[in-house]
Amino acid sequence: MTRLAFPYGFDAQGRSRTVAYASDAHLRDMLELLILTRLGERVMRAELGSPVLQMVFGAGEGPAALALQASLEATIAQELGHLLKLHDLTTQFLDAEGVLEIVVHFEARARPQVSRLVVRTDLP
Repeated sequence: MTRLAFPYGFDAQGRSRTVAYASDAHLRDMLELLILTRLGERVMRAELGSPVLQMVFGAGEGPAALALQASLEATIAQELGHLLKLHDLTTQFLDAEGVLEIVVHFEARARPQVSRLVVRTDLP
């Protein structure tokens, strides 16, 4: 079974680009969408999302960083736990570059291979 790829695009035949369900590419797409979706952004699923885009305006050290990391781990486990196992998640505020970096190490439940995803978002 296939799903539309994120971001939306076209393949060589001019059709919508797709990825296989639960493949590494599909899991990366879903993780990125989940991390960058604001809480309450989805009308029918108001609890879906993470506070990442709100946290870029706050302090990036100490308790705020730990709270963001714990929130992301809980959100990923709740929404994608049936498809992947979370191995490690780190959040880092890079003040010199003005970037929030989130690194996720995960394993697809269908295949015992650890994959890595890096999501970077600019700070205001």
